Amino acid sequence: MLVKDIIRANQVVGFNNDFTRELFLEEIAEAIKRDELRVQSRKIGESFLDTSFNHKLKGQSQWKKFMEELSSNLAMIVGVQGVPLNYIIRKDVVPHFDPSIPYDEAIIQGVAMDGPAFKIDARTVHQIILRNVHEDSDAYVYLKPLLHRQAGSLDIQALRGRYQSEASVQAIINNAKSILCNLRYKNERSFSFERFSAKFQRAYDDLEEAGRQVHNGDIVDALWQKIQSIELQPYLASLKVDYQCRNRDYNLILQDIAAEVAVKRQPTDMKDNRTAISALHTKLGPCPDTGVHKSDGSLYIGNYETDKWLHESVKPYHKEIMLARKKARGKRSSNQTQLKNQRRKLNKIQLEIKAARTKLDEITSKDNDNDNTNLEISSVAEAV
Repeated sequence: MLVKDIIRANQVVGFNNDFTRELFLEEIAEAIKRDELRVQSRKIGESFLDTSFNHKLKGQSQWKKFMEELSSNLAMIVGVQGVPLNYIIRKDVVPHFDPSIPYDEAIIQGVAMDGPAFKIDARTVHQIILRNVHEDSDAYVYLKPLLHRQAGSLDIQALRGRYQSEASVQAIINNAKSILCNLRYKNERSFSFERFSAKFQRAYDDLEEAGRQVHNGDIVDALWQKIQSIELQPYLASLKVDYQCRNRDYNLILQDIAAEVAVKRQPTDMKDNRTAISALHTKLGPCPDTGVHKSDGSLYIGNYETDKWLHESVKPYHKEIMLARKKARGKRSSNQTQLKNQRRKLNKIQLEIKAARTKLDEITSKDNDNDNTNLEISSVAEAV
């Protein structure tokens, strides 16, 4: 197994001068563990061979999501060479194994992209790509001349040449700049803050992917100017002061503003809690994909998965979430106590009513006996 791993990495099988028995045993143990995981991964990967993507490729707008799904799926499938199939779509076709990083990462770049085993893996990737590209699309036009080759490595080169060429990248940059130039938020009636935030973040994400990453400070400076809502200006002023004291990621600032917008939309009697970021808490529904706020601006205080709970966008709200959970538990306990007290009072009242009815029945019965006695006396008197 160790020898197979070395061959996969195109390394020379042998021992270095500084090779020791302990190091040899350690590498054998790691190779055995990798082989066991490889067997499990093969079984798991079988279910991904026929997977249909959520974002099938038609043109430039689907390219990013398509590549994310393709890379994710191929990473789950172990090919004939014993390596995850995402090695087929790597950019650098020349193998280079870096022993300074974990083997599972290094082998993706280190395995050779030639030979019979590689051709089988490339054919498998070709089938996955072809299944998730629309036949009547711009993308299919670039794949059509290569269909007879059945090589996923050539398919991905053709698609990258179309959607990641200098001209395509420049078009993405120009579009992102155009969006940022015209993007403004004035009020919820004309353009919701949720849509504004999504467009704002997507534009900067596109610039980053195109190699034109903008410094966080410059993004924050641009953000203040683009929010032109008069109602939000006092809140923005406080955020600016806070930002001067502690630099924060622009995504976190957007979340704060989104929560404030949600509070502004609530009735007046729901705006009294201004110390917290949001006047609303909820355990209902699924956990937010990013951050801690639901689409209505409420702070989600339900269960978070470990990776989400430890994410940088959630950490600043740990204390507030824990406090809200504690209050919710206290309120629930208080409600239960009140309910028990009310039931106890109701039982007492019912017992008092029952006792009163019994006493009333006794009085009524006694009155009837007295009436009968008086009637008998009257009858005797009349007879005399």
